[in-house]
Amino acid sequence: MKRIFIKDKVRRKEEFQFFMHDFIDCCKVAGITSKPDLFPSYKWHIRAVCREILLKVYRFVHYVFPFLIQRKKALMVCANGVNIKDNLFPYYFGYEIVPMLWDVWPSTWERMYDAFRLFDVKTVFVTASQVADMINKETTVKAYWVPEGIDVSHYHKGRPLSERDKDVFEMGRQMKKYHEVLLKCYNAGGLHGYQTSNINADGTLNDKHVAFSNKELYAMMPQYKVMVCFPQCDTNPARGGNIETLTQRYWEAMLSGCIMIGRAPKELVDLIGYNPVVDVDWANPEDQLIDILRESSAYQGLADKNYRAAQQFASWQSRMPMIKKYLQESGYLVL
Repeated sequence: MKRIFIKDKVRRKEEFQFFMHDFIDCCKVAGITSKPDLFPSYKWHIRAVCREILLKVYRFVHYVFPFLIQRKKALMVCANGVNIKDNLFPYYFGYEIVPMLWDVWPSTWERMYDAFRLFDVKTVFVTASQVADMINKETTVKAYWVPEGIDVSHYHKGRPLSERDKDVFEMGRQMKKYHEVLLKCYNAGGLHGYQTSNINADGTLNDKHVAFSNKELYAMMPQYKVMVCFPQCDTNPARGGNIETLTQRYWEAMLSGCIMIGRAPKELVDLIGYNPVVDVDWANPEDQLIDILRESSAYQGLADKNYRAAQQFASWQSRMPMIKKYLQESGYLVL
């Protein structure tokens, strides 16, 4: 068996969310030793030059003198479908690469498969179950689905819904059709405390993107009664295609004690055993939303159930026994 390590990622100074860090930290706690990123973020220009030179050397050796590549150890590398080659640099000469992949949308598949072939990938972990199924069907690579997780320690349940003074938090990429519903309610004066990328702090509309730090998000989310949650195949079908997958947004809403309105991905329903999201009534969405806000206490039971489910199923820690089992099945040794 080959001992497996995990490649650390550069810790940027900005405090924006970076979900891969939480996964890596959890792996390290579970006993998987980390290997450093050898070119910190403040040396990106050096990194880019070295990466291109070394990749050309590797390609030559890989195709002309493959016997020179000796991989006696393995390395788990966090990446998305686009930047696998960048993130595993410069370890591909001496380590068998085991990618852990997020954001494997259809536009990334060609580059993803190219990386699999180039680096002789035998095992891969993917947060989208449909993509894991596709890889298993179309290649000899063994793909395992690992449901999207989160560090639950950052979040708190907040006050009961009836005591919250803010109505709707529409975070991240918008589902255009439902965004128009929210704007209609907002302009009619039906929403009190509506946060979106189109609302300034003073309540005026704008078209600028609003980004929040981790601490701001942890504090903000439990103040809202409702969070809008749609899978990316709904909010951005040009990018997401037909890949319907669980994202952090759902865990964040559940751990913050919010009512979720939108649509639940099948992965989430299958994982926790029920649908935690209030499906939009497209025949009368404005009245539905106003009724939910007016009678929010009637949804307290659902919010409490969702919070308990997230406590049980959301954490990366809960994934570790499964991940270590898959690694052992694939011939890797976790010390």
